[in-house]
Amino acid sequence: MENSYMAYTKEIDGVIFYFVKKYTTFPDYKDFPQVLDSMGMHTDFYKACGIAEIYEEGVISDLMKELHIIPDSARIIQMNSNAKSITHSFLKNTQQIILKLRWASIH
Repeated sequence: MENSYMAYTKEIDGVIFYFVKKYTTFPDYKDFPQVLDSMGMHTDFYKACGIAEIYEEGVISDLMKELHIIPDSARIIQMNSNAKSITHSFLKNTQQIILKLRWASIH
């Protein structure tokens, strides 16, 4: 018994839905058709995989490649140029407060 997977998209009323199917095949039996084991349909790809009971990361990433979906971890997030100065000043101010608290507790 082996599993095979298929994924595709379909637009319904202007909304893209992901369809994910899990098939079971029996290579020991000649001319035995594939059996649909589970199927998922949702606007979120990961939820469609969950409905279809597909939890293996390797299978999910292969299906994402097949559909040309970029995972969230690979997306580029634009950072605000002021973030560095805010972080630096926050750390500097926090260190000064700690030093003042230490000085107050000693005297």
